[in-house]
Amino acid sequence: FYFYLYLSMISFSNLIYIMKLTFQKVSLNRIFQQMFAQKIYADKRIIEFGAYKNSKKNFTNFINIKNKENIVYADKQDYNDNKFFKENLEGKLSFKDDSFDNVIIFNVLEHVYDANNAIKEIYRCLDSNGRIIGSTPFIHRIHNAPGDYNRYTEQFYEKILKKNNFKDSSIEVYGYGPFTACYVIIFDYTKLIPFLNNLILFFCIFLDSILSIFVKTSLKKIYPITICFSAKK
Repeated sequence: FYFYLYLSMISFSNLIYIMKLTFQKVSLNRIFQQMFAQKIYADKRIIEFGAYKNSKKNFTNFINIKNKENIVYADKQDYNDNKFFKENLEGKLSFKDDSFDNVIIFNVLEHVYDANNAIKEIYRCLDSNGRIIGSTPFIHRIHNAPGDYNRYTEQFYEKILKKNNFKDSSIEVYGYGPFTACYVIIFDYTKLIPFLNNLILFFCIFLDSILSIFVKTSLKKIYPITICFSAKK
C-alpha cells in the first residue's frame, strides 16, 4: 500500500530521472527546473538571461527549440561573444520594444533586488504574444551572484505578472513535502556521498507521501522547493 502511495506521488520515470541526476550531484531545485523546461516549446527570437553560449547550465539546452541559432544570451557579468549582451535587470535594458518572442529567465530573479522593474522591462522587450518562461528556487541556500535578495511564492508570481499586464500565466510548484524540503537544506553535504544521498532523498519522498494522507492541503504548496512560471504578453 505504501509503495503504491509513493508511486502515486511521483511517476516511475520521474523517479529514475531524479535519482540519476541526484547521484551526479545535481540539486533537486535544478532537477525540477529541467523537468519543467523539457515541457516547454519555443521558437523564433529567444534570449536567455543568466546564461552564455555553450554553457551546459543553460536551460535552453532542455527547452524544445526549433532553431537554436536564434538564441542570444544576457547577464550582468561580461562575456566576449557576439551572441552575448551585458545587461542589468535593475535598470533599463538596451533592447528595443518587441525584440523577442521568448525570454528565458531561470535562477535570476532572486538576484535582482527590484524584480518588478525586471518583469516590466521583459514585458516591454517581448513582441505581441511573446512569452516569459522562468523559475526561481524557494528553498535553497544563500547563493550570491553577487547578491541573493528574495525567495518568491506562487502568489507573488500571480500578482506581479498580472500587475505587469501578462496574461495566460501558468505557475507550477515543485516539491513533495517537509522531509524533502529538509533534504534540500542538507544536500550540499549529503551529495558528497552519492549512494547515501540517494537513499536519504528516496526515504524523504516516501515519508512525505505517507504524511500527505493526513494533510488536506497539498504538501508541495506549503513546502515548495521550486516555483516555475510562464506567461504571455
